[in-house]
Amino acid sequence: MKTAKETIYEFIQKEIYGKSENKNGLETKTIAESLGMQRSNVSAILNELVKEGKLIKTSTRPVYYKIPEQTHKSTEKSCFTRLIGHNGSLRNAIQLAKAAILYFPSSLNVLLSSKPGCGTTYFASLMFEFAKEMNVLSKDAPYIKIDCRHYSKNISVLNDEIFGINGNLNNSCFARAQGGMLFIDNVDLLDAKQQSCLFGFLDTGKIYSEDKSKSLDCSNLFLVLSCSPQSNLHINRMIPVTIELPELKDRPLEERFDLINHFFLLEASSSNRCIKVTDESIKALLLSDFNHNVKELQLNIKAACANAYVRVVNEPEQDICVCINDFKGQIRRSLLKLKGSDNEIDVIIGSRETIIYDKNTANQGDYYSNSLVDMYSEIKKQYDDLSNLGINDRGIKNVINNHIRNLLKRYSYYNWINNSNNLEQLSKIVDPKIIDIVTNFLNACKKELGTNLRPNVFYGLCLHINSLLTLNFSQPRIDNDQIVKIVQNYPQEYAASVQFAAILKEKMNLDLPIHEIVLIAMFLIESDENNDDGHPVLLYIMHGSGTASSLKDVTNSLTQCNNAYSYDLALNIGTKQAMEEIKALIKKIDTGKGVIVIYDMGSIKTMLETISEEIDVKIRYINIPITLIGINIARKCLMESDIDYIYHIANLEMNNLQKNEKKHNSIIITLCHTGEGGAMQLKLYIDNYSKLGMKTIALAISNRDELLREVLELKKTYHIHSFVGTYDPKLFGIPFIPIQKIFESPKEDLDRVLMFEPLSSSSINYNDIYQYLEEQFKYTSISKLKAVLPEIIDKFSMLYSLTEEQRVGLFMHLACLVERLLEGKAVTNNADKNKIISIFEEDYNAIVRILKTLEKTFKIIINDDEIANIIMIIKKI
Repeated sequence: MKTAKETIYEFIQKEIYGKSENKNGLETKTIAESLGMQRSNVSAILNELVKEGKLIKTSTRPVYYKIPEQTHKSTEKSCFTRLIGHNGSLRNAIQLAKAAILYFPSSLNVLLSSKPGCGTTYFASLMFEFAKEMNVLSKDAPYIKIDCRHYSKNISVLNDEIFGINGNLNNSCFARAQGGMLFIDNVDLLDAKQQSCLFGFLDTGKIYSEDKSKSLDCSNLFLVLSCSPQSNLHINRMIPVTIELPELKDRPLEERFDLINHFFLLEASSSNRCIKVTDESIKALLLSDFNHNVKELQLNIKAACANAYVRVVNEPEQDICVCINDFKGQIRRSLLKLKGSDNEIDVIIGSRETIIYDKNTANQGDYYSNSLVDMYSEIKKQYDDLSNLGINDRGIKNVINNHIRNLLKRYSYYNWINNSNNLEQLSKIVDPKIIDIVTNFLNACKKELGTNLRPNVFYGLCLHINSLLTLNFSQPRIDNDQIVKIVQNYPQEYAASVQFAAILKEKMNLDLPIHEIVLIAMFLIESDENNDDGHPVLLYIMHGSGTASSLKDVTNSLTQCNNAYSYDLALNIGTKQAMEEIKALIKKIDTGKGVIVIYDMGSIKTMLETISEEIDVKIRYINIPITLIGINIARKCLMESDIDYIYHIANLEMNNLQKNEKKHNSIIITLCHTGEGGAMQLKLYIDNYSKLGMKTIALAISNRDELLREVLELKKTYHIHSFVGTYDPKLFGIPFIPIQKIFESPKEDLDRVLMFEPLSSSSINYNDIYQYLEEQFKYTSISKLKAVLPEIIDKFSMLYSLTEEQRVGLFMHLACLVERLLEGKAVTNNADKNKIISIFEEDYNAIVRILKTLEKTFKIIINDDEIANIIMIIKKI
């Protein structure tokens, strides 16, 4: 436990270093009131600290106590002054950082809380530098940084990195950081077990082995953690000092302007050319919102400079001229905000139409530095290589633009690695370093190119790169014509391969000529064209004002996906106008992977069908007739006084609504490329074994246009439930069931396959239930139950889409019912029997049919009272 003297001295340090208003010292009264201590006792301790030289007191009235200058050196001119905003938006953060580092007797652990791109990593590095400046850490103190995001797909490796390999605590990052600083970035990505180990360190200063049998004292280090503001971890409350770094949008325009100037100067120095930027571009950057804050601002400036550099790449004496069109549309659109901020921006920029950044005046400090190594040299090299092959300027520009995008993607924040391949055998013949490089490259390609790469591409490329280590590149393996063709026809794949080649050069010292880069591109070009990694979006279309918008807002708020959109269909708008507006919205929000529409009623379905025929966008629609149901119930409420009657009738109508639409007017279309015989045989199989009652129509049409006309004609009369056959025609969002799924499943499960339901024969293990029933039952044959009851439950589940819990409950109910009837016990009367059967007449008839097998097997009669009870169980009445 701390003594009163230690408590008072630590409080004074924290207040003086952490709050600028206290830099001249503190009064005795302030200290006593803040700590809840007697003023006379505080005064005596303060005088002792003065005698010990730890404090000095002023000769003024009132007396102020402060820390002597020689104790802490002046921190005004420190490494933190390199930060733009050190006297502005970052002032408080810097003061807190200094206070934590200079805290006596040892630095306080710190939590940095910020959104992505706010400069957390750089701020942490400055904290380490400041600690060395102030002699809190020695000049050769270690700085260990662990970024949990880099291990997001491999928690075990992260565990080894933080807490030691195979439980060896001496290999842990805590042991390696002794006498220095340990920075754990994105600590909110640690799993519960890892966080618990971290809690233990914060509580005791020690780390422990998994079985708690070993421990290691690691208290001699300065710990800095970082997390997102929304993480709300328990660990947040265990760290004494939390420093919040502001978002870019919360920083003043002057600081944003300084950041913009700094990044353009860096690009001028890097490209070795002066850069001229239009005032329009500067204004757009000042007004833009960047989700990834300062880092995204820097990358957008870098991308714009690269785009502008391409225009003068072959004119070494020309300056780089950056205009508004070099930026992406989101930044250009920010100029629409100018009207409300033009006066403030004019004060900052002045009347200049162009701002010139001199290549010789850039401050080459490391502020937010993560610049691309020789980006402009790489662009120039690509231009020269492609120009020498005779590719025209337009083709070169397409390639280089993709190349620029890929260069910048190296610094993406969420470059997750999906290592799902079995690498054990491969690693015996291929350098593991190559496997890692290829894995990262192909995962990036999946995202950037939207390509679903087959596993053989991964293995083939690993083997190919491994062979290049010993290959002589003097003889090209493909001719120039092939190279030109691939570069011009597949600029994205080629640009990705160029970036890959740059990584190989950096990490494997493998300098590939252009013909070898093209060979790598061919691995990507030959990949499967189908893409399963798409991102469809959701669109709500609802009648009324604000209904769809509210659903969209709730969906985006709860999921944080921000992929839901809305269209509020006003009651007074014409169908034609509504359809045009919906069409425009769908085209706008589609990312190339399609739109799922949830709508309520009316002619929306017809509009969507028409739109899907007019535009090249996949549209899938789901009818949830909430408005129609509400209107119907509201009308019944005016006509009826019995609330239960209205409730049951409404439920019955809702249950029948989908059945009537899909059962009585639904068809299944069987398809075959090879002639009518195959489609007809498939139709006969479904007709023989399906009990759904749907009509089956066989179509043997290989011509897509002819098939389209036939399907459109059928849609006028029927609801097409699904296509079944040898190929998926991909028409109108109609589901497809491959022929192998039909014949690979038992014919008893055919209806489940046709209704897209999981096959349940192995989904529930009834063995424990049978064992229990065998111990309890006296009259029922368990072997007979095994023979008939699971199939009966499957039929109920198919009809009512029961959850696993409901299926087990119904299984037990029916088994116990059989036992009671065989024992001769009377079934309890159901007072609402007649009412329930009247309301749920269709369900009653279906249940009677299903239970026939049970009655015949055990020679029992299940009366209407019990059937009414089963209806109540299924309907949750």
